[in-house]
Amino acid sequence: MRAAMRRPGDDLVRLAAAQAPTAIFVASVDGSYEYVNDLWCALSRLEPHEALGKGWKVAVHPDDLERVVAVFAPGGSDAGEAVHTLRFRLPDGAVRSIESRVSRLRGDDGQVLGWVGTCRESPPEADGQTAIVHGERFRLVFDHAPIGTCLVDPDGNILQVNAAFCRLVGYPAGELLTLNVADLSLPGDAPLALDGSDQSRGECRYRRADGTIVWVAASTSVVPGQDGQPLYHVIQAEDIGDRKQAERELRQLADHDALTGLLNRRGFMDGLHRELRRMDRRGEYGALLLLDLDNFKLVNDTAGHMAGDQVLRTTAEVLRRRLRATDVIGRLGGDEFAALVLNVTPRQAREIADETAEALRALTVTAGDRTINVAASIGIVAIDEMRTENEDDLLAAADRAMYRAKSTRRHG
Repeated sequence: MRAAMRRPGDDLVRLAAAQAPTAIFVASVDGSYEYVNDLWCALSRLEPHEALGKGWKVAVHPDDLERVVAVFAPGGSDAGEAVHTLRFRLPDGAVRSIESRVSRLRGDDGQVLGWVGTCRESPPEADGQTAIVHGERFRLVFDHAPIGTCLVDPDGNILQVNAAFCRLVGYPAGELLTLNVADLSLPGDAPLALDGSDQSRGECRYRRADGTIVWVAASTSVVPGQDGQPLYHVIQAEDIGDRKQAERELRQLADHDALTGLLNRRGFMDGLHRELRRMDRRGEYGALLLLDLDNFKLVNDTAGHMAGDQVLRTTAEVLRRRLRATDVIGRLGGDEFAALVLNVTPRQAREIADETAEALRALTVTAGDRTINVAASIGIVAIDEMRTENEDDLLAAADRAMYRAKSTRRHG
């Protein structure tokens, strides 16, 4: 092409193109770039050697590339000049809307020698594809926003991200641009709906690049096109891990005993109610155990409350070891503990109670020259699929059984 187009004054023309106040490119017949000026490079953020040949294609947004290549096809611009819009995707992931004018270059004999074109950044009001301002001011605000922000298409494919979003999820920008926003959501968590509603908010979990999980508060806003249909969605996401941890700690304080870590009375009664409803639905059975420590007041009075606290912690540990993670265990208050043991027969429940009492009998407290043996009285109430009692009735029945056991020094 260069030899065919060479004529006197070419050097002056090239100088004029280099210093022209607009972005210019020259391409051969097949669309291979032969020349780009500095302003074209500034728009695309490619170096001249990166753009020459078919290298310019890397600057074009993948969704626009087929349409842009078609301009250079035979018959692609029969009118002599083609005006079209496209998007440049910059190396940092930013998207820039471009208006391009392309004209055929013809020799004196009318033969097509190639193409010459100009590019400029589209003003936002000129094109429905540029409803979001991709000018320098927007990019500065977007890139430096303290909240993670990303731009996605209506299908959720990520088009642009800022540094805060990259830090939030631990991925580099280039890798995020190959993902769908749903790829970040943890399975089982519903991602924010991209259904055309103006705004939606919610909390979900993202899996970071290193596999760790981060809780985020996310919101999405719709940017409509000229036809009123969603063109983009802007998603903003903020790390709320500290808040979630505080909520967990508050729930722990509300439902758990601070000394033993077991459920407190409130937590245990909630768990008992929930499990009894589940047992009703499934026709399951089990047993409710109520445990009261013997000689506990003597421990507090003679060895002190620190020794009494240690006895309570040890009792809780014995119950954890003897029972299963699926059983419901709690400290109801003072030296009284309760456990709902699932899917055990009355005989098995008595064996569990005997083993627990035996383990506690091995626990002794020394106060001066005196040794105090710690023991427990355990009341047992069997729960079968035909039961009619509610949780309060069952607990009252277990309490009566515990006092019978205490009076006879055995479990019943």
